[in-house]
Amino acid sequence: MSKLSNQISDPSSEVDAENDVAVATAVQRAMEFYGCDAVTAAAHRGIEAWVLKRQGEFTFWLHIFNSLKAHGDHSDEISQPG
Repeated sequence: MSKLSNQISDPSSEVDAENDVAVATAVQRAMEFYGCDAVTAAAHRGIEAWVLKRQGEFTFWLHIFNSLKAHGDHSDEISQPG
């Protein structure tokens, strides 16, 4: 795991306005679709991208993962109708 963390740059320094919108949209969709499992789903997608050596996609999923983690657990809000 240390090899992975040594090769990852700080995602907050690389995101431009267009990526901010894409990440925000992906975070919202992940929360709607996966509910309380959204963080896990983003982590799985990020790992998949890392294994396939898709650095841009990995960075994108890392942003989503970090954003979801920053939002905390919103499972109450997601599971309630309306």
